[in-house]
Amino acid sequence: MKKCRSFLLIVNEVKDTNLKYSHQTEDIIRENGGTSKLVIGTDPESIIEAASDVDAVIVLGGDGTILRVAHAMVDIKGVPVIGINLGTVGFMAEVVVSDIDNMVHRLMAGEYRVEERMMLNGTMGDQSHDALNDIVMARQDALRIIAVKIYVNGMYFDTTEADGIILSTPTGSTGYNLSAGGPIVKPDARLLVMTPISPYSMSRRSIVFGVDDRITLELLEKRKDIENKALIAYDGAVSIPMKVGDAVDISVSRHTFEIIRLDNKGVFEIIRQKIGG
Repeated sequence: MKKCRSFLLIVNEVKDTNLKYSHQTEDIIRENGGTSKLVIGTDPESIIEAASDVDAVIVLGGDGTILRVAHAMVDIKGVPVIGINLGTVGFMAEVVVSDIDNMVHRLMAGEYRVEERMMLNGTMGDQSHDALNDIVMARQDALRIIAVKIYVNGMYFDTTEADGIILSTPTGSTGYNLSAGGPIVKPDARLLVMTPISPYSMSRRSIVFGVDDRITLELLEKRKDIENKALIAYDGAVSIPMKVGDAVDISVSRHTFEIIRLDNKGVFEIIRQKIGG
């Protein structure tokens, strides 16, 4: 792989108190003849401007910070991202703080690999957004389930009453999808997983679709005497209200996200280490 010499560090300052690990990373880069820039927070304009002329991006935070960076960098190609985990589980942010020195040396020596992760796109009316983990249609009222009519490639598929519906990428399969009982999928796979959230019927299960399938979720009226409201959320970062009759079309995005891996660990080994005990 390409030997990285210039880096952009994007830091979650809440997790990196006094920028301790950010400064440590910058010092190691400089000591080895590299250059770095630092952006605090995930403001898209700041990230886009700073990422235009670097070899790689280092994110200091957790998986949530990486997701926000993915949204900001959706139109930037050829600049892969690696995460230093300052959060909790960290499926995407794989580097621990004790391994920062090794990480920098590996990147500068070109000893890494890049995984290209698929993303989803959701379009509702004139609004369109991408997601790296998942697109979730969920109830807006905490006490009421919603009724959702599901179409696949324009043909009626099913009607579900539930707290919501998750459309997940393989990357997102270890997130909300897993919590809702959905399957774990290899992150480099090419497919979509649809998982209901607390469905009213016990027969509801996750369903796997191909990358060429288009899923449409339409919010139905459940009771005439109660206002039916829902939200459509993209990686939990962007949420848009829905009313009865609104529908969102979900398909594979033309954008991808490039993430750096240092180890050859399989996803199942990582899952065992992170949550398997």
